[in-house]
Amino acid sequence: MFLLKQILPAVLLAMAVAAGVEGLALWLGTSRAQRALMPVALGLGYFFGHCLITGWTPFPPTDTTNWLPYFGLAATGLGIFWRAFPKAAFAWVSLGLLAVCALRLLLEPKFRHGWAAGHGWIWVIVLGFGVALLGVILSALVRRSSAAIELPCVLLTVGAGSSGALMLSGSFLLGQFGAVLVGAICGALVFSGRGSKEIEGIAPVVSVLLGVLLLSGYFFADLPGPSALLLAGAPVLALIPTGRLSVLSGAGLRIGLVSLPVAAAVILAFRASPPLYY
Repeated sequence: MFLLKQILPAVLLAMAVAAGVEGLALWLGTSRAQRALMPVALGLGYFFGHCLITGWTPFPPTDTTNWLPYFGLAATGLGIFWRAFPKAAFAWVSLGLLAVCALRLLLEPKFRHGWAAGHGWIWVIVLGFGVALLGVILSALVRRSSAAIELPCVLLTVGAGSSGALMLSGSFLLGQFGAVLVGAICGALVFSGRGSKEIEGIAPVVSVLLGVLLLSGYFFADLPGPSALLLAGAPVLALIPTGRLSVLSGAGLRIGLVSLPVAAAVILAFRASPPLYY
């Protein structure tokens, strides 16, 4: 009950803000508005939920994890124009550059106290490529989702698993941030139909926030590397063709496949879990 009281207000705020923005998009009634406001709903929902937990922090934040809401807003800006780029490769490169910049800010303590500059930049560039790859996978998932329930279930399964794994890895705070992301996803997708170009703009926002959260858990808490990889890679299984199965049966199978690495990641985090700290 104590955990719910700690987590629920921020999650509900993120959900309410995201649903309110998406409701505005539906009220405006145009495809352009829906395409533009979907990533805004997700980014603003996460921003306000995060700030309810931490309070308003000065800019630039002194705690690197408090860069997360600003990373979300930057990814929101990219998401608004995600479908407007004439060549998809340009959008992917932009996401990769955003991810590299975000990770450089996030991992500043590592550069300052542990890594040589060359070693650190190798980490940042490789991990930034991984975040961009996750965005590409999520973008493909949006386009290929065959049932209205498939995309929300996949994202919520991965998000909830990430939140649980982060809590088990010794950081209740990062786990709260993961739960806020889940709430924002719920609010942003509550009025959406099946995956389409109208909601593809959420791909960069989810990939940046989820990627940064998992990497925060790996570098600043005790999230096992295999758990982070399983959680980040789980959406790939939602792209597996299901042959001649019906739409609902195929969606159910893919959701079930995604849940397997998520469950494995949570189990690994549990087995490696230290006592929780704030």
